[in-house]
Amino acid sequence: MARKQKRKKGKKTKSAGRFGARYGRRIRKAITAIEERTQAAHTCPKCERESVKRIGTGIWKCAKCGYTFTGGTYVPHTPLGITAQRTINRIIERGVDVGMGNEKKTEAEGAVKVGGE
Repeated sequence: MARKQKRKKGKKTKSAGRFGARYGRRIRKAITAIEERTQAAHTCPKCERESVKRIGTGIWKCAKCGYTFTGGTYVPHTPLGITAQRTINRIIERGVDVGMGNEKKTEAEGAVKVGGE
């Protein structure tokens, strides 16, 4: 006769319980961690409310203000994206003029044209 379960079913496996004994323990644990991060409450960059939901791969939408934006696949703000935004804000704060540097001066401005003419 089978023994009774001592804990509630699904408490240990969480969302990866749907896979049963397949795919291995490490993969099921990784999937559980990713799904918990994805389904957690995220803050909207526009209205600052924790009402952002994932509507597609890398597409996030705020339920409060309707603001749709792109982000990471599993989280709306990736570590690399946060670093890039911080750098952009720092450049804007300093007022540095960032150009491409590929503009060529015309003959009227005193620059010599390429090609020896």
